[in-house]
Amino acid sequence: MLHRILSGLVAASWLAFPAAAAAQSEALRAVAAVQSPEVFVGQQFLLQIQIQGTDQPDPIDMRPLERDFVVTEAGGGASNSTSVSIVNGRMTQSVRRGYNYNYRLAAKEAGEALIPSLTVTSDGRSVSTQPLRMRVRPPEANADFRLRLSLSEGRAYVGQPVRLTVTWYIRREVQEFSFTVPLLDDRRFEVLEPPGNAVTAQTQSDLMEIRLGDRRAVARRGAGELDGDQWTVLEFEKLLVPRTAGTVALPAATVTFATPGRTARRSLFDDFFGGSPFPSMFDTRPTETLSIPSNRPTLEVLALPAAGRPARFNGWIGQFALSSEATPTSVAVGEPITVGLTVTGSTMLPSSRFPALDQQPEVASAFNVPKEIGAAENQRGNLLFTQTLRARSDRVNQIPPIELPYFDPQRGEYRIARSEPIQILVEPSRIVTAEDAEGGGPVEPRQLEVESSELGIAHSYVDPSALRPSPGGWAAILSPLGPLPVALAVLLLPPLLFGVLYVARSGLAVRAPPDWLVPRHRRKWKRAIDRIDIEGSPGDAVAQSVLASLREYLRSRLGAGPDAAGAWTCGDVERRLARLGQEGRHKLAAPETLSLLRSVYERCEAGTYAGIAQMDLDGRRRLVADASAVVDLLEEAWK
Repeated sequence: MLHRILSGLVAASWLAFPAAAAAQSEALRAVAAVQSPEVFVGQQFLLQIQIQGTDQPDPIDMRPLERDFVVTEAGGGASNSTSVSIVNGRMTQSVRRGYNYNYRLAAKEAGEALIPSLTVTSDGRSVSTQPLRMRVRPPEANADFRLRLSLSEGRAYVGQPVRLTVTWYIRREVQEFSFTVPLLDDRRFEVLEPPGNAVTAQTQSDLMEIRLGDRRAVARRGAGELDGDQWTVLEFEKLLVPRTAGTVALPAATVTFATPGRTARRSLFDDFFGGSPFPSMFDTRPTETLSIPSNRPTLEVLALPAAGRPARFNGWIGQFALSSEATPTSVAVGEPITVGLTVTGSTMLPSSRFPALDQQPEVASAFNVPKEIGAAENQRGNLLFTQTLRARSDRVNQIPPIELPYFDPQRGEYRIARSEPIQILVEPSRIVTAEDAEGGGPVEPRQLEVESSELGIAHSYVDPSALRPSPGGWAAILSPLGPLPVALAVLLLPPLLFGVLYVARSGLAVRAPPDWLVPRHRRKWKRAIDRIDIEGSPGDAVAQSVLASLREYLRSRLGAGPDAAGAWTCGDVERRLARLGQEGRHKLAAPETLSLLRSVYERCEAGTYAGIAQMDLDGRRRLVADASAVVDLLEEAWK
């Protein structure tokens, strides 16, 4: 068998040698091409580097373009071709190897722009592309279209979330469009998605996902008013978190789009986004490409004052109220009490953390408190934090007010939100003694004396006639427990009752399955992930399969019902892992594990709901590898 395998490999190498030699001898060539020689400032266009003579070129250094363009990789792949010719009965096969690199570019300034010559290398050979000259036009105002940027605050403090709203006012039909918002890449701000922004089956008629370069946004379509006129509007929002103090004139955003020639005025509620469902076949009106700029609002960013800052202040900025609840309120010393803390008020960041309760003296003196509190659960814009407390003694009769220090930007001062105290009943723990364990009363010491016998050791001798037959097998082993039926009942009844109680309790709370099931979960995940056709399936199909397999693994591993995990978000999984960690059922997941889990969820959901069919092979492989790494890390937590 081994001889056959080696023979096959040798034969394959001889067959592949002429093709490899031909590819090596084929001249290396490279050509640069763009969609159009004329673009608008900020308009994204495709640059393709077409390479012939190799299908494994080295990465191209794109730094020479970064002075005049924003450069983003857009994938690439081999473009090999094979031709066969037959002359006088002799067949000749020719293989031409090639590779295409794709990049999305956006010009930074208007005027004449140059895409310089780029160097392509492979196997020690090198070649350069030809330079390309382009005309970059500035965006121009148009009476039928307006673009507006607006901020929820004109003045904010460092760390205070400010809502940016981008609104596009439309009077004519548009077919294709793309936004450029330089502010989203400004290092002076952290850019976040507002809570609750998601396209669902109930809202998909009003919401649509749009691209913002490498980002995405959820935009809402509807009607609006500007300068007393009615418009069709497309609007989306982002949260800006200032990082440094100073006055910032926000850079103008642009929207570039195609619009057909003018037609009769239609109803405001007609579909402005796309016109005919088959425009290339039935819509023969000429189109033009337009680009319009936005206004440039100004934001004044102030530094947080040092005077009066509470010791436990950890970045909450706005106006907030705090409420609490506890379950159960009647416990014994050391038994867990689950405390829920709900924060309401101003816009809150998804990453907001509640100050550690072990740093609040009144709480820490009366209760044993974990050093960290779990991540928040978003409840319609409010944040719910959950913590476990254990009373130190039966003298504790309440959970004291819990404090949340914050900075009020309206008053310009630090304040503290406090919850109401919660009355609880704590009973002393019963100490189990040796007397309790033996089940009897006090043991009176008794002096035992050894009696002597003049007969010596022979006095203990008994002849064989005193021996009585004894049953063998299980009956002999179980005989101290009584008759065989009674002994079997004594042995089997406790584990049977334990199993019934375990099944009953598992339906009421999230429980980790027993450790002996761990290999089964890993095997099921491996089988599911191996069935995904990474090489031949588009990116969106791979993302959907990975997400379905990951949710099924999490459902099975966390002991949920068959339909429970279908709608689980990454936040749902994090909360369940945190709860199991607090209960001591597995190790708390490391921040790196949760970060990788969230990254996999985001990429899978982007493919499932937004469509990423053009994800290249390397991207598909990385997604599957990262998902498998998450499963391995989570499995380690149960060991």
